[in-house]
Amino acid sequence: MILRLLVLVLLLAGPAAACQMPADLPALRSALLSLVNDRRAEAGLPALTNDSRLGRAAQTQACRMADRERLTHRGSWLAGLGRRLRREDYAYAMAVENIGEGQRDPAEIVTAWMDSRDHRLNLLAPDARDAGFGVALAETGRLNWSMVAAAPR
Repeated sequence: MILRLLVLVLLLAGPAAACQMPADLPALRSALLSLVNDRRAEAGLPALTNDSRLGRAAQTQACRMADRERLTHRGSWLAGLGRRLRREDYAYAMAVENIGEGQRDPAEIVTAWMDSRDHRLNLLAPDARDAGFGVALAETGRLNWSMVAAAPR
């Protein structure tokens, strides 16, 4: 019975679409980190260090949102940020996530985050030490953005 249920769930889920990432993804990530650190410096906060594990967690979410064409902090099987970070073996003391959709470049998304109270608080989280960024293209051509900032345990 359980096996039949599992097969049914897998059939209904269908094949996962490949994530379409911008060709200039490394440059976008670098620009995002630089812009975020500029805002943190203006607030008297330490710069964030790029962490590839956080980058993978952020990219997973950007791809998920692009695939679903919907902003969400939840991933497959309703996995939240904590589960994504555990999957990447990042033991965290604190973690925050910013997402966005439709902005055309890193400056636009960072401005949008700074213009939103909750996103600004995440971007300027004083305890954060590491960051990672994800960017994915939806079929509509709109960019989906994800930033994960965290501090290790």
